Amino acid sequence: MNFKYHEFSERPLSDSCWSVQTGPDGRVYIASCTEHTGGETATVLRLDETTETLEYLFDLDEVTGDLRDSGRATQCKIHYSFVPDREKGLLHAATHLSGPPKGEKHYNPWASWNDPVRAFRGAYLISYDTSANVVTESRLMIPKEGCRCLALDEHRRVLYAVTYPRDHFVSYDLATGRLTDHGRIGSVNTQCIFLDAIGRAYLFDDSGRMLRFDPERQRLEELPHCYPHEVYQSAWHGVLYDAVADPRSGAIYMLPWKAHAHLVRFWPMEGPLGRLEDLGPITQDRDPREVMSVNLDHVGGLVWGADDRLYLVKAEWSGKSTGCSGKTTSSMLMRLDPEKNTWERLGALFGGNGANHYVSRGALSARGNMVFGKIMAKPAGAYCVTLPDHPRDLRPDQYLRLWG
Repeated sequence: MNFKYHEFSERPLSDSCWSVQTGPDGRVYIASCTEHTGGETATVLRLDETTETLEYLFDLDEVTGDLRDSGRATQCKIHYSFVPDREKGLLHAATHLSGPPKGEKHYNPWASWNDPVRAFRGAYLISYDTSANVVTESRLMIPKEGCRCLALDEHRRVLYAVTYPRDHFVSYDLATGRLTDHGRIGSVNTQCIFLDAIGRAYLFDDSGRMLRFDPERQRLEELPHCYPHEVYQSAWHGVLYDAVADPRSGAIYMLPWKAHAHLVRFWPMEGPLGRLEDLGPITQDRDPREVMSVNLDHVGGLVWGADDRLYLVKAEWSGKSTGCSGKTTSSMLMRLDPEKNTWERLGALFGGNGANHYVSRGALSARGNMVFGKIMAKPAGAYCVTLPDHPRDLRPDQYLRLWG
């Protein structure tokens, strides 16, 4: 395994990288986010694999017109909300909140909900033409709230999203601009929405229950599947963190936003309710009596590789945990052979400032390289991984994922 760390050096105040996604052009797009410094904004970058450098494409405040120094909560990040649009050759991106107004250190969306000066304007939808290298449209999609995660139904031309802070599941018609609210999910946001072969959308509520939205019936329904967890845990906080499809079989591999995470495989087209398989715990062994945080005991960066293997990045640490950190921490890139159910440890990812144990999202380029986002650093950055046995000329169905 060879890898290179790309720091967002031209955005020294950046502190997280939540979204990494492959565009319809086969190139990888990355969100440089700044959520802990008031009066800043996010930037969309693209990895140039030929020169092994980052291209800084545009700043969110400039393309939305919601400027960073306006006195409002800022357009500070794209949070699991990049989706490629093959029909139009676009990459869609929806914005999220948490960055405080200029001169402030924190932002509370509930406390500022009706504040005419400071309140977050809302999540914007930005459409970027990946061939012409230009933003074609920027429109307010979700007033007053941020977009936690995004998915695209290409056939119906509809986006699905979860809002923050109210935690509602919504759909957005790209043709008409109509936003439809399908109801509140809970109090803990799911971090991912995935789609099956006929365009049904799936997510989990904060009690760990799987939900499915049927676009024909326009109905959100509860399925009899609960996200698997350890015996000492309850089902609470069993919301989805990441999901990736096996393009050969249609199976969906999933991870939760929960300590001591289990890897799960879901077969959405089997029977009327689908079939859920628990593939077991994936994080580091530890004393279950210790206080533990999802920010340390973390798994992310799911990628279906060009070699038809599943990749993910899990946190590892040494020494007694304090819940959020250990004596040393690292991110370990893992590979699963789904046929043999065997794991390989490929090596640790590291570089730049801050801890290296939390990878947010991963993406696969058309040239077979994988890119993983890093948070908990200032500046933030991303790792680009090259594997010698990966094919180098991939089809779109091998590298595209229609959810953030």
